[in-house]
Amino acid sequence: MNIIKDKNSKVSFIGIALGGLSTIESAAAVLDRNLNVIMLDKLFSMSDVKYFLDNFAGKQNAVILVSIPENEVMISSKWKYNSRTYQPVNLGKKMLNKDGWTNRFSTRGSEYFKELHEKGIDIYRFDVDNMKKVIGNCYAYRERTPVDCKSLQDTLRIKYNMRELPVNMLPVAQLEAILGAFLAQKITTDDKNFDYKQLGSYEDLPVLGV
Repeated sequence: MNIIKDKNSKVSFIGIALGGLSTIESAAAVLDRNLNVIMLDKLFSMSDVKYFLDNFAGKQNAVILVSIPENEVMISSKWKYNSRTYQPVNLGKKMLNKDGWTNRFSTRGSEYFKELHEKGIDIYRFDVDNMKKVIGNCYAYRERTPVDCKSLQDTLRIKYNMRELPVNMLPVAQLEAILGAFLAQKITTDDKNFDYKQLGSYEDLPVLGV
């Protein structure tokens, strides 16, 4: 599968972990072809994300992977279910899906990412859970807990020889951004241990994974 053209010209690999809301931390990570960490940065609003990408020199020579954020207003817990009136969804006027509260994923930033793609930028989406499974991160740990973050960081630092990562724990958003940049590098360098494929499509952009 050769979704990325002219792979030899790609020198930067950008991962963006996108939060479902501006109050949830997002992050960007940039790696080079040798998996050296070039930059880590915290982002919050979509304005921060746009500013980062608009001002990143050499986007034409980069591969960008953006995570698909979870929809934070989705009904996903008991108290949310109990707080709603029990009415069929979209079958009547009493409970319309106005705010996308039945959608699993958020569409945040999708229009902007699509615009970049239409300009010829190699920008795609990725699934954080898929990448955690691929690198062998332990599923016994509750997601985004300190022990889960420590396990993920140690896996990248020791198993994949990313020795530039510090021993002290990085914020979870930065670790997830590194996963995106890591996948972008593996795809572009045709690493035989990472037989990537298109998992699907989200908001008109391919979702890449292994």
